[in-house]
Amino acid sequence: MKAYTKAKPLPADFIRALALSRQRVQYPWEGDVAGLVAHLGALQLDAIQVITRAHHHQLFTRLPRYRESRLVEAEQARQLFEYWSHAAAYLPMSHYRFARIRMDRIREGQKHWFHKNDRLCRFVLDRIRAEGPLTASDFVRAKGGWWSWSDEKKALEQLFHEGELMVSHRDGFQKVFDLPERLLPSDVVTAAASEKEYGEQLVRGFLRAQGVGRAEEIHYLRREDRALVRCAVEAMLGSGELVAAGDELILASDREVDVPTPRRMVRLLSPFDPVVLQRKRLKRLFGFDYQLECYVPEAKRRYGYFCLPILYRDRFVGVVDLKADRAAGLLRIKSLHWRAPPTSGLETGFNKALGDFARFHGLLAEAV
Repeated sequence: MKAYTKAKPLPADFIRALALSRQRVQYPWEGDVAGLVAHLGALQLDAIQVITRAHHHQLFTRLPRYRESRLVEAEQARQLFEYWSHAAAYLPMSHYRFARIRMDRIREGQKHWFHKNDRLCRFVLDRIRAEGPLTASDFVRAKGGWWSWSDEKKALEQLFHEGELMVSHRDGFQKVFDLPERLLPSDVVTAAASEKEYGEQLVRGFLRAQGVGRAEEIHYLRREDRALVRCAVEAMLGSGELVAAGDELILASDREVDVPTPRRMVRLLSPFDPVVLQRKRLKRLFGFDYQLECYVPEAKRRYGYFCLPILYRDRFVGVVDLKADRAAGLLRIKSLHWRAPPTSGLETGFNKALGDFARFHGLLAEAV
């Protein structure tokens, strides 16, 4: 990358305050679900449901009086669509033209997870075209049929990643597939953005949502987009839209911005929350070394299967492993680990956050 004169490094407390302000984890989002997802750029989905799905948890953190029906309504109104960002995610419908770049790459031969079966893809596409929305389970065949269920699901997923199918909605957590022409609003731009536009959108969108960052954080889990992001960073530094402040990239318009003081409140964040998702970034900005341990062998876990990071003001002060006990009507604390002995203010804030989180799930919080 071309060398540019760097501005002096930003104060660490300014960086933390800006990142938390842009992520809206302490000062709530005042608009609707679709507007928030557009601001964040993506809302990651995850299949793990120890307490609630990751996408609902992220929205609960940022939206006053959030209910799961609000996300369903935004999807039904076609304000959002499901596709692939750095992972499976809900995206704002205005980003469809950017998603088309990945769709076209896969249609042209870029491998996703498996090799394409052209005959099977034609078969499932023809059925959906003739019959309407279908799920993978609608293709289950008796023994001795042409293909196994897993192969048909692969075909559905291949067509989804190519953009030949879209997800209409989910039934439980099972995708319901349909044709894009039946789902896309008439005013959506369906022509793919240019790669230059896409690269700049990735950079601009990340920094608007996260405050500061580095190129490797912007193309996190986007191996195919590394070169685009680095070219965009160089061009935007050259135009003055970006500033390199020490080792951090920041939008020039944000360099002198007034940021609100982090509030004296506790937030229990999802392990998939964009504030904590990138482990190296989290450690660099907040001095917090956190790992989601559900993917770690049980004997090697330090804290618990599905610990939630505990944010207080602009610091991460511990983790709590929670479990929804529906039969007993309780949100149970399996383990609680503080980084330092908590103050009375922190304990009070934690109990309030725990109670609010439990009520969101129709539960009572277990006493600490």
